[in-house]
Amino acid sequence: MATDLRPAYADIDQELFDVDQIPMTSRDVRSVGEMLFDVDYLARQLLMDVGGDDAGTLLRSWPTMVAAAEDLWASLPGRRPGVDERDRPITSLSAQAATIKSSLSGRKAWPGQGPTNPRVDQMTQTLLNAAALVRRYGAEIPHEQTEAHRDLEAARTRIMHGLYLTAHAVNVALHDNGRDRVTDARESGRRVQLAQHHSPYAVAPTGVWVDRMSACENTARSYLTDRFPHALTGEAIRRVDDPGRLAQALANWDIQSHRALARHLAPANVLLITRTQALIAGASMVLVNAAATAGVLEPSERLVPAIADAGRSWSNLASRWGDLAPPGARLDERLARAAAAVRAAYRHITHDTTTLTTPEAIATRPELPKATMATLRAIEAGSELAHVVAEKADTPNLTGPARALSRRAHNDVESGLVTPPADGDVVWVSPADILARRAVRVPQPVRETLRSASTATATAASTAAASAMLAHSNCPSHRPGGRSTTAHAHDAHVTSALSPQHGVPPRKPPSSIDRSAPVGPLR
Repeated sequence: MATDLRPAYADIDQELFDVDQIPMTSRDVRSVGEMLFDVDYLARQLLMDVGGDDAGTLLRSWPTMVAAAEDLWASLPGRRPGVDERDRPITSLSAQAATIKSSLSGRKAWPGQGPTNPRVDQMTQTLLNAAALVRRYGAEIPHEQTEAHRDLEAARTRIMHGLYLTAHAVNVALHDNGRDRVTDARESGRRVQLAQHHSPYAVAPTGVWVDRMSACENTARSYLTDRFPHALTGEAIRRVDDPGRLAQALANWDIQSHRALARHLAPANVLLITRTQALIAGASMVLVNAAATAGVLEPSERLVPAIADAGRSWSNLASRWGDLAPPGARLDERLARAAAAVRAAYRHITHDTTTLTTPEAIATRPELPKATMATLRAIEAGSELAHVVAEKADTPNLTGPARALSRRAHNDVESGLVTPPADGDVVWVSPADILARRAVRVPQPVRETLRSASTATATAASTAAASAMLAHSNCPSHRPGGRSTTAHAHDAHVTSALSPQHGVPPRKPPSSIDRSAPVGPLR
């Protein structure tokens, strides 16, 4: 053809690298270090939420998670041939998990065949993704250097700490399951033999599993003793100037959360949405304070308190939707990945290695202005999302686990959150349903408090959105002819071989597009 289309393609290419464009991607753009931190985060969340009904699903998921962790451990560079002393704990833990998997295979007695735990499965997949990334780029890691060696040791410590927290969560669930069995037996007039070790509630059939999981937990703990805080000081974080990362993560989160809510209602998805909105509120307060320190945002007496109130409301609503999520409920995969990307993007700005950094330090980071605008837009969008979530509280025939709903109903009545019934104490959930661990319809007190909590969240989110909109419009960089004069000094950080930024490359202005071969994420 006579017409040369290359200029047209060049124009499109130029737009793709525009700093104001937000390319959407479904890929996991987190580094290995961020993946390991997220495993730690998910394990801590699991430990806070675990209950007796989760014991079976957690036990079934445990061997697979250990196998994924061992796979990542083996993929780390710098391993010496033969048996390495530092590898013995993970090898021992893998052997213990393998025997548990063998015992569960084909078993008809408790816990029997059934679903696995979605949170542990998410951690397992994250470990597998990290292992694949290390295998792809591990050859480029200069593991003989001191900095890289310390970073590798920090990675091993994070892997083992995630396993330790998860093993402890399984043990807590087993003990809670035993307590529920003892309570049910006493209420029905049956005698039960209490255990003499670990705790009185390590009763049959959970007692044998308490013994075996305690052995796994002790193996992980022995590796971490006197090692965890010291090893993590050597963790290297690669600072990458990508001003659009948070904006991209939040935009994708907004899309995926609306898509999940538009589909069939799943309380587990609503729980993740409300928790992530609470996390956005908490991280936004940190960024707003840093932006005020840097002069990017004008100080406001209303903004931070409004965001804090919205965050508390989202957290309260999340606890109520958590009662409706059945054990083993699956999360929407894209929603879970989008939430993980939001957590990683915020942490990239607000944290220095393992700790929350100071507002003065955040103020020096070059991505702060765009991140502040992105988080204010997310607070604004949270108002509309709160109304969508509030509609789900009116969904007919909502159901949830009998035991959790029974406790919530009685607690709400006793705390005065709902009007107590005129005929005195009411059994809101049948003891037979609790004993059989059935899913039951949401009792009236729980439905009323869920609706009131949803309304309060929508109100608080609207107030925060109005304050964020006002702060956004008063931002110096958004005024006509205005421009932020903050100088962004950026300290050099140790480049982490285990923290490759393998997602979208740092965006450059159109005038400085580098059309050379793409650079590997480990460089």
